[in-house]
Amino acid sequence: MAGIIKRNNKWVAVFRSLDGKELRKTTGIDVVPRALLPGANKKSVMSQNEARARLVAQEMEKEARYGVFDLDKVKAIAGDQAGVLKATMNGMTVSRFLFDWLDGRKNKKRAYERDGMAVRRLLAYLGDRRNMPLGALNKGMAKDFVETELERVSAGTVIRYVSTLSTAFNVAVDREILSRNPFRGVMPSRSDHQAEKQLRGAFTMEEVNTIIECFPDEWPDLVRVCLYTGGQRLGDLATLKWEQIDLKNSFLFMTTQKSRRRMNKPIIQPLKEVLERRLLNRVNDYVFPLAALRHAHAGGRSDKLSTEFTTLLKTYGIIREMPGEVRGDRHRLSEKSFHSLRATAVTVLRLAGVSPDLCRFIVGHDSEEIERVYFRPDSADVQAAMSKIAVGVAR
Repeated sequence: MAGIIKRNNKWVAVFRSLDGKELRKTTGIDVVPRALLPGANKKSVMSQNEARARLVAQEMEKEARYGVFDLDKVKAIAGDQAGVLKATMNGMTVSRFLFDWLDGRKNKKRAYERDGMAVRRLLAYLGDRRNMPLGALNKGMAKDFVETELERVSAGTVIRYVSTLSTAFNVAVDREILSRNPFRGVMPSRSDHQAEKQLRGAFTMEEVNTIIECFPDEWPDLVRVCLYTGGQRLGDLATLKWEQIDLKNSFLFMTTQKSRRRMNKPIIQPLKEVLERRLLNRVNDYVFPLAALRHAHAGGRSDKLSTEFTTLLKTYGIIREMPGEVRGDRHRLSEKSFHSLRATAVTVLRLAGVSPDLCRFIVGHDSEEIERVYFRPDSADVQAAMSKIAVGVAR
């Protein structure tokens, strides 16, 4: 049970955390009032201050033990004196902590942009509460934030927000600013996320050949290289450099942007033909200079390239326009996108009888099974399997 003691004319809360550690924090409430209203009794005010301090101490103990802090209750007890509220977490408010944490990530450009969006969304949700003590943010608020964002954006986006915010609040726990992470265990339903992902299908070979024959600029070769490398992501292909390609020994080296996975891909003959043709017209370090330029102009993201590809899919009738309103900023998932080429690669491989483990290895999907059995196929097996993807693709 929390108690209080006198220190320098302030009531100081004394309590223990769940691990038994004694904690002392000022309540910010005076023992002896510095001024009295006309007609007020000094002893009566001192008694009221002591009672208020005990209630504040109890809330501090709850925050330290369970991560629960009733800000409204403390305001009702002690008013809005800055000293009282700042005393709760040494002046650390939600917005101040998150901006300080974000500032420490400026040297990681991609992470900084992604994490900044999560921080801005949480602060927008909190509104005026953004300046409440850090410990006042509880799991109930975190859950409500998730539900609110699910009305606005996709489950996958919300999962990224929660991952970022959980990482931030873990730092607060490690520094002993917080006793509990309010975002720990708070996630959208995985089934909702999977359902959204499954709305997109694989391209048929007829559709692939329509893309190759009709799409302008670098798109036909981007699609060929995507398929011939086992369905690699658009961002990885847009930033592919000639230094990653060893045509003499027929190997391509990649580190994926999403998972930082290092991959060595055998260059099958159809892929070699595409690369040799592009090498003849090389203009800079990139295999796809236009895509690389657009990727760079978009801040190192492939969103605009992906949108351009989706627009072309609609133009050539491969997918249809999606009617109806979309809530908030939620992007309506297209039937198919550039990412669907990964599903196309897997589908072709599986229909050709390639084993699931080898499929995962070629495409680059994470798999507990691969990690558990240390699946390391022979390069000749990989090349033979990847060659099956080229069957039916227009040269």
